[in-house]
Amino acid sequence: MTNYHLTSYKKHGGLITGMLAVILCLLISCSKNNELSGPPVITKVTLLDSALQDSAFTKALPGTLILITGQNLGGVVSITFNGMSAYANPTYNTNTHIILSIPGNAPTEATDPKVPNQIKVTTTHGEAAFAFVLDIPPPSITSISNENALAGDSLIIYGSSLFLIDKITLPGGREITSFVADASGTRVGLIMPNLGTDTGRLVIQAKYGKALSDGPLNDHASGDVISNLTNDGETGETPVFNWAWWGANRTSDATLFPGTRGAYLQNIFGGVGANDGGWWNGNRSGNFNDVAMFSADVLTKEASQYALKFEINTKEPWTAGINVLRFNDKYCFRYQPWLMATNKSFDTNNKWQTVTVKLSDFKLTADGIEGTGANAAVMGDLLKADAKVTFGYRIITEAAGVEVYNTAYDNFRIIKIK
Repeated sequence: MTNYHLTSYKKHGGLITGMLAVILCLLISCSKNNELSGPPVITKVTLLDSALQDSAFTKALPGTLILITGQNLGGVVSITFNGMSAYANPTYNTNTHIILSIPGNAPTEATDPKVPNQIKVTTTHGEAAFAFVLDIPPPSITSISNENALAGDSLIIYGSSLFLIDKITLPGGREITSFVADASGTRVGLIMPNLGTDTGRLVIQAKYGKALSDGPLNDHASGDVISNLTNDGETGETPVFNWAWWGANRTSDATLFPGTRGAYLQNIFGGVGANDGGWWNGNRSGNFNDVAMFSADVLTKEASQYALKFEINTKEPWTAGINVLRFNDKYCFRYQPWLMATNKSFDTNNKWQTVTVKLSDFKLTADGIEGTGANAAVMGDLLKADAKVTFGYRIITEAAGVEVYNTAYDNFRIIKIK
């Protein structure tokens, strides 16, 4: 009997309906004369695809559409997967076959270590049990709270299927075995150790696979960095300056926005009315010199393979206004995190937080509005002809004005995420 880990078995609704109809006809014709002659028996579980019905398996993901084959399966009263009831349409039930989907919320080893790993079919004339493991997908990481966290800071990893974790490996091969995971498998928290100058991807090793972060941790002074705002001769980190000396308040005040190394930019202003595009006024921009970061061969690479990352820290909630992130003075991204925040108010609570924007999400100008046109397709759209990076940001208002804006930015960098 062959085991299958079914991570990507998907069909369109119309195709499934047609397939069910055809298979049901075949099943009914095959079992038409097969009368009940004893208690139910399950002999195998397969996919619905007729080409795969000779390949039985004993594990699958919740939500998978399956075909149960056996004898005396008519008169179904209930079907459970690890004790979770599944809907069994009597139309798709014959004496020899049952077609149904495994409940998407059926218990697994990840949520209950004592699950029986069993399918149980109860009929009017008895019940049958079949050993069957409900797998979980491999873990995945969607984001990390602060990819440049300092030693002693809390670090939160967000993702899915973050269950049964053996260890988390940080740059420099540092293995973390002391962490806290939530029951839903969507978050894991740990205390950041001192990484020194090591950079690298975070790796989660779990029973059902491993996951890598989409960018390196502790990456504030590498060749990925456009600017960390720290200048030659200043302390805190290896300088990667490239700042054009205007547009914001550059400071290294660790009490104002604690938790960062060296210098950062503070954009602080208020009393800006609606539809004010005067980004050059009063601390409403971040401007950088052109930076040589790539060779010419990157120009043809897909923009979706790269992302802009930076850290942000709000001292006051951000409730209006748009930070227009700009590459090559053409492609822009309208960064306004308050739009999707609770109560339309974005607040990091004076803690640094990593932001990731795919470069393919940057857009041309349309109808006079930056960042609303066609998406960037290749890196050549975003870079100059010599592959240099021209980057900056401008804070404007549209429908609503800004009463108070007090936000810090640091560690602008371009990361290859794929």
